[in-house]
Amino acid sequence: MLRRRIAILGLAASVVVLAACSSTAEPSPTGAPPSPAAVATTAVDKTEAATALDAGAIMKKLSAAGLGLTAAAEQNEDTDPNDLLGRPNGYTSRASADLPGGDKSGEKYSVERGLVVEVFADADGAKRRSDYIQGLQKENPILGTEWHYFTGDERGLVRVSGKVKPSLAKKVEAAVSGL
Repeated sequence: MLRRRIAILGLAASVVVLAACSSTAEPSPTGAPPSPAAVATTAVDKTEAATALDAGAIMKKLSAAGLGLTAAAEQNEDTDPNDLLGRPNGYTSRASADLPGGDKSGEKYSVERGLVVEVFADADGAKRRSDYIQGLQKENPILGTEWHYFTGDERGLVRVSGKVKPSLAKKVEAAVSGL
C-alpha cells in the first residue's frame, strides 16, 4: 500500500514538472495546445511591433515626405541630450533633424533645430512626455512652443519646434498621420 502511494505521488510530481516545462503559449478555449501557425503568427506580430516604430525608421519616412529635413540623426545613450534613452520612464529610441524655420544655432539634436522623434514602450509613456512638455511651456512661455503629433499606435511622439511655420507643421502632421 505504501509503495502504491509513493508511486502515485511520484507520477503526480512528474505531471506537475512536465506542465511547468511546457510552452508558455496560451491554450485554445478547448484546452488543446495552440497550433504552430498561431504561435508563429504571435511571434511575427511581436516582431513587427518591436520594429515598426523605431525612431530612425520614422525619421526616414518623414525625410521621404519632402519636408526639407536635413542633418537627420539617431541618438544613442551618449548623444541623447535629455538622458532619457533606455532609462526608466524614458523613450526606447530617438532621432532628430533640422527643419526649415528651426534654429540651426540651437543645441545639437534639440527640438529647437526643428524636429525630434521619440518612441516609447507604450502610448501612455508618449502621452505623459507630451503632457509634461506642453505643461512646462504653458506655465513658462519663455520656454517656447511645440507642436506634438502621435504615430498611429500613439507610441511615437513627433515634436516640431514652434519656430517652424504653421504651414510646414501641418505638412509634418499629415506625414505623421500616414505612418
